[in-house]
Amino acid sequence: MILTGLAGFFAFLIFYDLFKGSKPLRHYDAFDIGYLITLTTLCVACAWTPYKFWTFEKTLSKHASTFAKRPGVNVTCTSVFESIFDQYDMTNAGTAYIEAGEIVFQHGWCKQFMEYLEDPAQPSEKELFSMHVFTHEVMHIRGESDERKTDCQAIQRNHLLGEQLGINRRIARRNAVKYYKTQYPKHPYFSKDCGPRKKYDERLSGSIWRDL
Repeated sequence: MILTGLAGFFAFLIFYDLFKGSKPLRHYDAFDIGYLITLTTLCVACAWTPYKFWTFEKTLSKHASTFAKRPGVNVTCTSVFESIFDQYDMTNAGTAYIEAGEIVFQHGWCKQFMEYLEDPAQPSEKELFSMHVFTHEVMHIRGESDERKTDCQAIQRNHLLGEQLGINRRIARRNAVKYYKTQYPKHPYFSKDCGPRKKYDERLSGSIWRDL
């Protein structure tokens, strides 16, 4: 939000200098041209990050709608300050509002997910977790509210949603299995009922269970 405001401020200064200034553009000297170039550079630099996250939100919204088979799902990445002052505990990586069809990603985790999708071959633990968070919230959007059941649904679909987002099939499956083996057992939503031939096993075609 601050960066967007700064971009708007610099854009205003550029507009004012070009159209409300004391002399026409043809009379600008080297200092005036340098001033405009500096303002333009600052404007683009401030606008780039908000634009990058805005396009990322639109991409996630589209894929969440498709995967959940629910048109109109809206994914939002909070800003740094929104994350700090969120009414929920900022340690929650994501929140789904089932009735509204909205998913809110905390800023840091949204950034981790962006980095994961850019280079999924060697993900950090946080990047791997960010993939799972997104799948988990999409499962909520489908209508499931029980956290442990939702988490197991996500466990069984991390690779599928990853593929939909453009990750290589082999890498998506490998990362899904890695998360299940290394991070899931330590998660608060862990359940012994999540596994092959267990209570939450949905027996999906192409399940990751065969890769365990």
